[in-house]
Amino acid sequence: MSNILPIKKIFVDSRYSTADSSSDSDFKIQLGRNIFLPDDCTMHIENAVIPHSWYTIEKGINDGMYFQVTQSTTTSFYKITIPSTNYTGASLQILLQSALNTAYPTLFTVTYDALKNNMMIRISGTNNVFKVLTDAELSTYVNNTWTGPSYDSNNPSSCNDIITNRTNNFCSPINPFISGCLNLQGFRSVYISSSNLSNYNTLGARGENSIIKKIVTSSDFGYLIVSELESDHDYLDCSRMTLNTIDFQITDVKGNLIPFHDSPVSFTIVFSTKP
Repeated sequence: MSNILPIKKIFVDSRYSTADSSSDSDFKIQLGRNIFLPDDCTMHIENAVIPHSWYTIEKGINDGMYFQVTQSTTTSFYKITIPSTNYTGASLQILLQSALNTAYPTLFTVTYDALKNNMMIRISGTNNVFKVLTDAELSTYVNNTWTGPSYDSNNPSSCNDIITNRTNNFCSPINPFISGCLNLQGFRSVYISSSNLSNYNTLGARGENSIIKKIVTSSDFGYLIVSELESDHDYLDCSRMTLNTIDFQITDVKGNLIPFHDSPVSFTIVFSTKP
């Protein structure tokens, strides 16, 4: 096969996806002709423009907060479903206080520390203890003791990444729950994957092998995330591929498709040959 490149760049914009595409984070593009890539051909993604249009809390992705509460000798389980929108630390504190008051009147006090950007949840009563359950605990249905609302143990859609909750300690009146530093951006990074372009030569945090680009969330809500920096070694082999329809998925680190709320994404696929 000739090493002459049949094409140098493909400019991708989700506004020009195929009719059967699902969204701006799960779409396909149809090329005008078949592209046959030569031996020793590589590709990389550059000039990515990603809208930070997702919310702090997204329904079905990170809207659940799970509790185990023991009062004297009675243990119960409870889930707060947080409405999907953007939050500040203060507004999230108000929402959680109201939700806990509904389930357990006067039992919990929620406070927000703006200087440390963290949340404290304290329980009252001498013999009362509780846990804000971690994803690790939720994956086993809390050692098969969970009796609260049903959920998917493989994807509980918890807000633990928002409140940075990874430690499974019981909390008491003298030992309150203190969150980690709140992550109000929602997703720290976005990942572009493609089964057509990956050649299965990358390895993601969960063992997936179709990621072709990681982009750090560098802009606040309402602004564009622009990724232009490239490394000399930031390329993937795509030798002898035939391209016609190319699929793309844009996800968080857990593999959830990111809701862009009808805001398009764009980037450039750049091809080259090894010297």
